[in-house]
Amino acid sequence: MKKRLLSLLCVLFVLSISCVSYADNGHELPWGKDFSTFKNLTFSHESGDVKYYTVNDEKVCEITKVAATKVTYAFKGGKLYARIVNILDSADLEKLHNHFSDSFGKSKVSTQDGWNVHKWVKGDVKIKLKEDVEETVHKLGMYYTPLAS
Repeated sequence: MKKRLLSLLCVLFVLSISCVSYADNGHELPWGKDFSTFKNLTFSHESGDVKYYTVNDEKVCEITKVAATKVTYAFKGGKLYARIVNILDSADLEKLHNHFSDSFGKSKVSTQDGWNVHKWVKGDVKIKLKEDVEETVHKLGMYYTPLAS
């Protein structure tokens, strides 16, 4: 049990360096960086000119200690364009919503393609917290707007 706890704490420490935490200035993702600078990625799929890669070893995001089932990075033109986190449960969705609302104010709310979407903008990054209309699937998406077009 102690080994498992120690391993988990080590993983959380390592991930705190690589995960986005906008509330603590200076821990942002390396938006626009070349694909070759990233490690532990496995090709997932391609859609148009965007290539998606799943992260092999990231399970927790330090924003609010939210566990993720899958973390995906998207690269456009070989540059980091987006980060998508599948969220396990609605309690975590609420934690994230409260975190971003406290940090950036009230979200813009819309419904798109069967998703309820809350949006915030932080500099060049658009943040979308999404929940399908049946409230069974939850996602956090962050997009680097200079690569959006």
